[in-house]
Amino acid sequence: MIKTKKDLKYYLEQDKKSLGIKRKKPKLFSDDVWKFEIALRHREYYMNSQEGIKIVKKIKYYYWTLKYHHYSVKYGFYIPANVCREGLQINHTGLLVINDNARIGKNLDIHQGVNIGINIDPNKAPRIGDNVFIGPGAKIFGDIEIADNIAIAAGSVVNKSFTTPNVTIGGVPARVINSSKGNPYIKESLE
Repeated sequence: MIKTKKDLKYYLEQDKKSLGIKRKKPKLFSDDVWKFEIALRHREYYMNSQEGIKIVKKIKYYYWTLKYHHYSVKYGFYIPANVCREGLQINHTGLLVINDNARIGKNLDIHQGVNIGINIDPNKAPRIGDNVFIGPGAKIFGDIEIADNIAIAAGSVVNKSFTTPNVTIGGVPARVINSSKGNPYIKESLE
């Protein structure tokens, strides 16, 4: 959770590294995903922070919320605040929906068409570990847990927990399809 300017700077740096970007600022007519992630992280900071003058903080929160909403609608993303930890890598624009109650670890590598949501209980959404790769079109839902370093194949429907790390899961419903190899894109250290 981003509560201080130091946290904000750290999250922004880690997200930028995950996206493989070396520039200081986004380009005017590209870097769509990066612009969205910057707005998301600033919105989280102004939502959670106790720093600064209250009225200034409120104005900045509304500014970043408007930017976040603009990019969400334009690119088809719905990622609520305080759901994804640092190192978020969204690979493409296009429909991407994550439930407000989901909890996602560091270095999520996610593609378009993914839905991470609830099943029957509206308060129980997936808990996803660190260094998880989610392929295009995957659906992950319910009160489940996904371990660290797992790869989820494209088009999979995951409706049960997978607590063994370093495996590849896929299918409808999902099952382990490779027990000796997990996420092939793990970033050893972004620091």
